[in-house]
Amino acid sequence: MKWEFNIMEGKNPQHTASFLNSYSENDFTPEEIAARESAQNTIDAGKHINTRKTELVFHEIILNGESKEEFFKIVGLKDHLLPRLDSFKKTKNNFRENAEIAFNEDELKLLLVRDYGTCGLGGDWQEYERLDHFSRLVLALGLDDKAEDDSTSGGSFGLGKTAYAKSSLINTVFYHSVFEPSERSNNVFRRFMGTGIYPSHEYEGVKYGGYVYIGDELNEDESQPFKDHEANDIWESINNLFPADISRSNDEIGTDILIPMTSLDLDLIKEAIENYYFPALIENRMIVRFIDKNGSMSMPDVNARENLDQFVSLYIEAKNYRDREDFIDNDKDLLISPLKRHKNHSLGKLSIQRAEIDEANSVRSNCVAITRGTGMIVNYLKVGSEQYQSAVGVFIADEDVHEYLIKSENPAHSAWEENSSRLKRTYGDLGQELVKRVDSGIKNKFINFQKDLQPDVSYVRGERGLFSKLLSTALKGSKAPNIDPVPPSTPNPVALSLIKQSRNDEYSIWRLKVKSNDYTPNYPFQLSLKPSIVLMGDSKKVRVKHMNFDITGETEILNEDKPSIDLTYHKGDILEYFVKFLNPGRLDYMVECNCQAELEG
Repeated sequence: MKWEFNIMEGKNPQHTASFLNSYSENDFTPEEIAARESAQNTIDAGKHINTRKTELVFHEIILNGESKEEFFKIVGLKDHLLPRLDSFKKTKNNFRENAEIAFNEDELKLLLVRDYGTCGLGGDWQEYERLDHFSRLVLALGLDDKAEDDSTSGGSFGLGKTAYAKSSLINTVFYHSVFEPSERSNNVFRRFMGTGIYPSHEYEGVKYGGYVYIGDELNEDESQPFKDHEANDIWESINNLFPADISRSNDEIGTDILIPMTSLDLDLIKEAIENYYFPALIENRMIVRFIDKNGSMSMPDVNARENLDQFVSLYIEAKNYRDREDFIDNDKDLLISPLKRHKNHSLGKLSIQRAEIDEANSVRSNCVAITRGTGMIVNYLKVGSEQYQSAVGVFIADEDVHEYLIKSENPAHSAWEENSSRLKRTYGDLGQELVKRVDSGIKNKFINFQKDLQPDVSYVRGERGLFSKLLSTALKGSKAPNIDPVPPSTPNPVALSLIKQSRNDEYSIWRLKVKSNDYTPNYPFQLSLKPSIVLMGDSKKVRVKHMNFDITGETEILNEDKPSIDLTYHKGDILEYFVKFLNPGRLDYMVECNCQAELEG
């Protein structure tokens, strides 16, 4: 096995610092990075293949004792990396310590990422044209033309390979692939090669940039991929060490990516696949399987995820909506709204709904899942305000703006940025305008939707003077005495959230949460909470006058039909109450809360 270390010399010395910093983990967890890049690479590699369903497999493997030592011998880790460990003493990361653990511990954990029904890594391994898949994935960094002329491609920066090296604590990855032979591949149909992305260092008086290419000997200084039968022999020698069969026949076109000493958690990768690839999963664009170290197999199940299923349903609602006008379902607290066209470009469709209890309690509360048709959720964009009731949404970009959004994405494909230099350079002012319109359209519609959900907190004149209007009196059609009207723009002094937590034919429980917002006074004030039960009709809500219910939590009020929670509220307080009433049957009962605040004027 030939290990080629790149030497830092000449006019443009290359080192790995830019690589190691190219994909910020501030955007995503390591498991999310691995899941997002693996899935998108698989979808991109399989979209023109019709002979087999595109499939992605994450396989966890453990090697112990002699098997681990034999694996290190086959790939040359001890012969070539171990002698250099002292050279990495001055590096700021934990690379040297991780390598020592890998060499000294009895157990080695590996992650094998496999795909089927894809094109494999063919092409010319020494060129970097669009069809040179092997060189572009294994050898090149930072090519940004992947998505040119293809708006369905998920990537465009060529930084996806960083996900694999960063998934290894020793930044080492091995690639094995079977593909259709062609004139461009010199009729080669199988390849095997490894890469190391190590810290730059000095060894025996020579400065090295940290890039390592592990393969067959090309000449005294360079390595090349093993090919055809030699590549298969290497892969089979590794296969013989593993407890499961990982062989790949000549007609099983696809790629194997072997990551030694991985720290990734398989369950978290599964969760990330569900979070970011539920569009591809529900549309049957690919199959994903997970095999743990014991050989147990599982698959994603987005419908079983109670903190995700609302996003899935909102995606389907937006995907199937064809009208150009807004659709509002008051019974479901649902809005489906096409964004306004801009300069003959359709922007996309947005679906928003009051958050269900699981989504409201998750990190994706007040978020919109944004996507541009690749099967991947670009990100969960935090657009809502904690001042209002929680909502969630999904935005599907129109094909008219896909090309602009691609150019606006950052290297992690986690945001659409109107000030992107690539966007400005390619499309000028129009590109920036379109991306800005998409962003502002999503945010404005979401906030306005939240405001419509918000139970009003009314203000009354106290002994110290003040504001205004009681919502309950407005519902009754009468005006309370000695109360001045509050200006329409007056913000609520607290944030209220009222969400159905559980329901069956025997009882229904709602959670009422009160907390501070940007407009909460710094001084204590009197706050009254007056929950009530209403029955939803076909066209209006009817207040139920005589239905006893319980309130528990910060206070306890049992079996009353007109309870009132009167308290002194201090900025920073977080109050939580649970409203429970019996025998709802199948009627559409819900809880409302009229509130009154007495503030200084």
